[in-house]
Amino acid sequence: MTSLSTRKSRLLWAGAFSLVDTSNGAVMSVCQMLRQLIAQGYEVAILGATIFDHQRGSTRLKPHWAIIEEKSADVIYFEDGPLLHRTVVTASTSRDQMTSHETDLWFAQYQAALDGFKPDAVYFYGGNTLELLIASEARARGIPTIFYLANGSYQGERWCRDVNLLLTNSRATAAMYAQTQGYVVTPVGAFIDPSGVMAKQHSRKRILFVNPTVEKGVGIVIMLALLLEQRRPDIVFEVVEARGEWAGMLRHISRGLGSERNSLSNVVVTEHTDDMRPVYGRARLLLAPSLWWETFGRVAIEAMINGIPVIASKRGGLPEAIGDAGFTLTLPPQCYEAPYSYLPTAAGLESLIEKIILRLYDDEAFYADYVGRARRMAQTQHSLQASTQRLLQAIEPLMSQRAGDCDGHAALQALHKQGLPA
Repeated sequence: MTSLSTRKSRLLWAGAFSLVDTSNGAVMSVCQMLRQLIAQGYEVAILGATIFDHQRGSTRLKPHWAIIEEKSADVIYFEDGPLLHRTVVTASTSRDQMTSHETDLWFAQYQAALDGFKPDAVYFYGGNTLELLIASEARARGIPTIFYLANGSYQGERWCRDVNLLLTNSRATAAMYAQTQGYVVTPVGAFIDPSGVMAKQHSRKRILFVNPTVEKGVGIVIMLALLLEQRRPDIVFEVVEARGEWAGMLRHISRGLGSERNSLSNVVVTEHTDDMRPVYGRARLLLAPSLWWETFGRVAIEAMINGIPVIASKRGGLPEAIGDAGFTLTLPPQCYEAPYSYLPTAAGLESLIEKIILRLYDDEAFYADYVGRARRMAQTQHSLQASTQRLLQAIEPLMSQRAGDCDGHAALQALHKQGLPA
């Protein structure tokens, strides 16, 4: 029998969102964190639901979809490599449409996981009422909680009142929250397994843009494509749809620019995929002109793992992510204001157009230098092993408390206002 002193540390991930959502960058990072912790000797349990950022992200649940649609089970279990997922089945894949009954069922499963798995800490993210209950219930049982800050929109105090540790990916996001909200946030870096994103071959032909939404800067990409369609029709853009839909965005934005277009001759649209390696194999350059706060830029780091230079906005963690492996855009301040409808002028994009044509396409020596920079940046600044060590160092003070060895029910009883018998 394993002694208490030598047992593995136990971490429970709990949340409404599915951890196999391929349309959600935060989810992909969390999954890799959990895989790394298992490799380091942790026991990990996962409780989620059939909630996705976008329906396109549910492809890895297709083998279970008949059960999900029939609602023939309230909870399903499935494996994803070393990860075992306990998943509450919901009628809708949208978080906003999760019913009170489904929330009750999920919370009952959560309480059962706390009782049965006896975690040393609970890891989660989200700012809805259910997430407040996650932290509150854990705290009542004497179990510390860890929160992953995966976007720049959290404000106020209630959502983090019962949270012991806030983690994020970039130093820029940690500094932003410290300055604007006074939160103490620990940056742990990016969690990307190179083997899952590294292309086998590189043709280096296309300008890549992922997720055509206004927040991600689709309007700027459309302007660049319109300008280059006339000047360099041989330069092809590849747009990968995740949550965004290119055709509707193109019609809307081109109409605002004065001439509605249904398609562009220099743009190829690729459907959402959970294997980006062939896409990166075709890419010569990545555009990441995000207008909202990008905590780090997962796609930018994946591109650099492939030796693909990046052009990014001076927003959030993107400048930190790309370092000297690309270029940052100087945009008017109005571009960064929601609803992100303000666009720069064509003249304002001229220097970028020239850099793309003259340096990144027509100057092979210049381009090769930036390919090398991108690879070095990925290897030295975004190493999975280094990020894992930062994560372990951050959570160890909480895990070492061994909350799983304590009597959680006794802690609950001590808090009970009615003094009911145990």
